[in-house]
Amino acid sequence: MILLSIVTWNSADSIEACLASILAQTVSDFSVWVVDNASRDDTCARVQRVADRDARVQLHRLNQNTGFCGGHNYVLDRAPTTDYVLLVNPDVDMAPDYLARALQAMQRDPRIGVVCGVLTQSQEADPIIDSAGMEARPDGRYGLRLHGQRLSQADVQAGYVAGADGALPLLRRRFIDDLRVDGQFFDERFFAHKEDWDVAWRGHLYGWRTYLEPACRALHPRVFRPGDLALRRRLAGAIKTDAVKNQLMLLLKNGPTRGGEGFRFWLGVLPRQLAVFLYILLLERASLPAYSYVWRHRRAVLASRRQVQARAALGWAAVPPEASTVLTPLLSICVPCYHRPELLTRALRSIGPLPPDVELVVSDNSTANDHCEVAARRTLAGQASHLWRYYRNAPGGTAASNWAACLQRARGRYVLMLHDDDFLLPGGLAGIMQQLRALSGRYQAVLFGVQVVDAEGRVLRTQTVDHAGYLEPEAAVEQILTNSSLIRLPGMVVTREAYEAVGGPDPAQHDTDDTDLWMRVTARYGLYRVPACTAAYTVHDGALTTGMFDARNLELLGRMFGKARTAQLLPEPRLRRAETQFYHQFILAGTYRALRRGDGPAARQVLNLLAHPQLQPLPVSWRWLPVRLSFQALTHLDARLSRKLLPATW
Repeated sequence: MILLSIVTWNSADSIEACLASILAQTVSDFSVWVVDNASRDDTCARVQRVADRDARVQLHRLNQNTGFCGGHNYVLDRAPTTDYVLLVNPDVDMAPDYLARALQAMQRDPRIGVVCGVLTQSQEADPIIDSAGMEARPDGRYGLRLHGQRLSQADVQAGYVAGADGALPLLRRRFIDDLRVDGQFFDERFFAHKEDWDVAWRGHLYGWRTYLEPACRALHPRVFRPGDLALRRRLAGAIKTDAVKNQLMLLLKNGPTRGGEGFRFWLGVLPRQLAVFLYILLLERASLPAYSYVWRHRRAVLASRRQVQARAALGWAAVPPEASTVLTPLLSICVPCYHRPELLTRALRSIGPLPPDVELVVSDNSTANDHCEVAARRTLAGQASHLWRYYRNAPGGTAASNWAACLQRARGRYVLMLHDDDFLLPGGLAGIMQQLRALSGRYQAVLFGVQVVDAEGRVLRTQTVDHAGYLEPEAAVEQILTNSSLIRLPGMVVTREAYEAVGGPDPAQHDTDDTDLWMRVTARYGLYRVPACTAAYTVHDGALTTGMFDARNLELLGRMFGKARTAQLLPEPRLRRAETQFYHQFILAGTYRALRRGDGPAARQVLNLLAHPQLQPLPVSWRWLPVRLSFQALTHLDARLSRKLLPATW
């Protein structure tokens, strides 16, 4: 089955001929999704008449114009998954064998992500070529190959080209999934101009190829039809602004910056960009909003750049596998949940489309109602059914027993525990999978960065490393036993083999079982740390950790340090130093959370844990003394005043 995606906007003049050429294809095993961007003419009526005659055609109406990018993303994100997708402009008229020949060309090389054909501007005997793929230019632009040449005079040869025009490319599903940034294949900020340049450049960076098959022929006039001149002038102005905006985003996202390559590239790019800016400043000021748009969205654009460049650095090894070749998932995402359907829904939605080498396990401890089950099944209805499973656990379970149940049910090589109150960031799953594929199983424990957020989703701080690197077992254990918040659960990915080798979570550790488990895992396997930030760890009053700052858990942590002593994981002086730092950070973190809630008595109670007999043999931590004294003073102030004086993050 092949999926054909058409995005229409006031396309009544051409859509029927386009659909007729599709339905006349020699390949018949396909479905056609037509997404209409709030057309004002009778496009939808014409499409519906065709759909009434042929069940392969489906019409989807949107209530606003989402552009070329948004329309095709709608299809790619919602239509049933197929191995190949043909994007079709509504003004295209294909030869009957276009699709068959494109599919045949796709089989030449698994690295071919896109196949394009020869598009002509007329149906005369010797037509003018509209495009035969695209060519890359040194200044960061792309051009249509052989555009404007007569077919008889052009040197049209089958082979690899720099990219494909967006009017009629055949895409491999693995290519689509690999190129997603923040979950999007097409960057919707581009709207409807130069998005094919962005895809071509990104595909090249990732190691994909575009193949031109001259036997694939189609008509594509590429002209504005005469008529409404006022609309034409307005569209021309919008297109000019978009052209400038999109070129800037294209360069910022994809351009090299390091070494001689980066220097030579920008040396060629900047003079032209400066000339464009001066021209706009002096003669076309209506296009100046392009620069203000990029400036306002600079952080988001640069975040996209980091994702693109990080993926590009991993090379071909990070490409998703063919669905038919996946026997065992590379990753199991386990989501333990308990009576919080709204948070569960957020967590599940954050995961995005599941690639073929990922499975999702929802493990529900709820007893009072089935709200979490309903939320899970509703949210996951669009995912392939064989990629996710829901389990309702027996009454009486705990967080620890739910964790153990998740590990028993997981089938993936790696396991990510994503509590229902945490969530993945946009592009988070793609970043995780790209790293795991590239690492090829070399490390048993991989730690990604996280954003620590409050209940409203405000980022309190970002917790990550500057560079990727491996910590040997002793160094990893020392860091874990020094820093009580080094590992945040949604950032930790561990193999099932490692979990099984160390015996999984220790139920006797109760609320401290995660730190105890990380100590045992890293003591055997070390820890590989990745600078990519992939998930959000939520701190809020309903979180389990807000109630864990008490004497009982202090004693459980003492039990964990006792294990470290018995196993001689660290020399005693270093272990005592780590223990001192860990307890102080742990207790002061609990004090801070109580102060943030405006609960002075609770903050004093947590702070008094520093006088617990268990801590008396340990050396004094002068590092934490100023914080301790400051918090002690704040516990005696009015709640509103103490919150004002408290730092926003700690």
